[in-house]
Amino acid sequence: MNVFEKFVQPSIEILNIRIDEPITTATDLLLAAICFYAFLQIRKQECTGRGKRYFKYYFLVLGLGAMTGGLFGHAFQYRLTEGWKLVSWVLTLGSVALIAHALMEVAKPLVKPGICRILSRFNVLIFALALFFTLWSMAFSAVKYYTIFGMVVMVGSLCYYIYRKTGSRGVLVLMGAVGIGILSAIIFSFEWGLSPWFNHNDISHVILTFSAFSVYKGAVLIMEGSI
Repeated sequence: MNVFEKFVQPSIEILNIRIDEPITTATDLLLAAICFYAFLQIRKQECTGRGKRYFKYYFLVLGLGAMTGGLFGHAFQYRLTEGWKLVSWVLTLGSVALIAHALMEVAKPLVKPGICRILSRFNVLIFALALFFTLWSMAFSAVKYYTIFGMVVMVGSLCYYIYRKTGSRGVLVLMGAVGIGILSAIIFSFEWGLSPWFNHNDISHVILTFSAFSVYKGAVLIMEGSI
C-alpha cells in the first residue's frame, strides 16, 4: 500500500445545504484569508519601497482566486457550470503575473536600463498565451504550467539575481517561499493524499498557505529595505 494515494473527498450537508469537498473548500478559504490579511497589512504600511503596488495586488488577486476556487470550483460546483472554474483560474494567472512584475520592480536599480522592460513584455506575452489557452481549452493545465514557469523561472531567477547583488534577507525569504510552492505543485500534480478527508488538494492548499505567508514576510522585508 502506498503512503500517498489519490482520494476523492465525500460531500457533507449543513442546514440541508450540500457542500462538496468541504476540507478542500476550507483550505482554499484559509489561503484566501492569509492573502487578504497580507493585502491589508501591506496596504496600510507607510513605506513606499519598490514593488509595493504589485505585491499588494498580488495578494488581493490570489486571495480572490483562492476564495472563488473554493466556492465555485469545489463547494458548489454541482450547482454551476464548468465555466465558473475559469474565474479562479484567470485570477490565479493574474496573481503570478503580478508577483513577477513586483520582482522586476525590485530588480530595476540592479540591471541595465531596458532589461526589466523586456522582461515585463515577455511576462505579459506568456501570461496572454496562458490566458488564451485556458479560455480556449477550459482546462487547468495552462494555469499549472504558467504558474510553475512564473514562480520558478521568472520569480525564482529574479530572486536569485537580486540576492546575489544585494544579500537581501527579504529576497532570501521569497526564495524559500518559492521552494515551498514547488513542494505543493509536486503533491498536487501526483495527486498524493493521506485520506479522503485530507487529500492532495488539501495538502497543497495548506502548503500554499505557508508559502503565501512567507511571500508576505519577504515582501515586507524588501519594501522596508528599499532595495
